[in-house]
Parts: sequence; structure tokens; C-alpha cells
Amino acid sequence: MLRVGQEAPDFTLPGAAAGTIETHGLSEYTDRGWAVILVFYPLDFHPACTDQWCSLRDADWLTLLDDVVVLGVGSDGAYAHRKYATEHNIQFPLLSDTDGQVSRAYGVLLEEFEGHRDLPGQATFVVDPGRTIQFAWSADSPEEQPDLDALQKATNCRDDECGLTESEESA
Repeated sequence: MLRVGQEAPDFTLPGAAAGTIETHGLSEYTDRGWAVILVFYPLDFHPACTDQWCSLRDADWLTLLDDVVVLGVGSDGAYAHRKYATEHNIQFPLLSDTDGQVSRAYGVLLEEFEGHRDLPGQATFVVDPGRTIQFAWSADSPEEQPDLDALQKATNCRDDECGLTESEESA
């Protein structure tokens, strides 16, 4: 898995956002000076993934930031993502990494998850506008969730000004 301080690989993936299907890329947002919260998750409609997305959806502090975007990266297709987002009122773009290339580049591709092969594991990164990773977290079990306070702190980092330590990064 990529770690704090490493460069985030760029990507462009198809996905669903606000009911439409279109492509989204990491540099599309970082080039605007935005921080990106990248949320990798195995499957739409998995109970643990739904819990995580609903927690993010309900995080009030995310609605107050105009220079931060949340991008979900899952293994399902864009049409499944659209249905999932509609059913759970998720306004963040959910992107389709159906071949696992982006998950592999970030070091979060699982060989097996509940009988399914080659899916992204639950992991969250914060990428600053310079494409440097400021926060990196992954789950050991599907029920684990990232520390939203640490995630919020990392979204305010610009150009390594926060200097998170390894213990903060995995908290």
C-alpha cells in the first residue's frame, strides 16, 4: 500500500456522479488546487461499504470544504454505482476500477474478498494538490472504518505542512 509522503498515481476512470455517467481523473481535481479523498471499497451494496459511505455522506465538515472532493473507487460498473449512489443518497463520484489497475497501483488490490477475486480492499487516502499522499489507511476487516478526525485533519494539509507521522496515518 502506498504511504504518506509518496506520490499518488494519476488515473482516469468512468463513474457515476449526480446520476450521470462520465469520466473523472485524479489530476482533474489536483490541477485545480483541490485535495482529493480517495476511498477504495470492494463492492456496492456490501453492508460494511454502505456503513462507510453513509458515514462520509453524513460528515458535516465535508460539506463546508469547497476545495476537497471525495472520489470512490470500486470494482462494480458505473451503472451499478449509479444505482447504489441513488439508493443511499451518495453525492460523491463513484468510479469503476473493473480491471483493478488503479487499486493495484495504490497497493490495495485484494486477491480474494468474500469469494470474489481481484477487488479493491477498504482503504482511504488523502491526496494534496501536489499529488502527495497526506493520509493513508486500510482496513484489516470489513467492519473497520477510518478515523474521520484524522481524515479531516489531513484534508487541510497543503505541501507537507502537516507532517503526519506513521501513527497518525494509521490511526
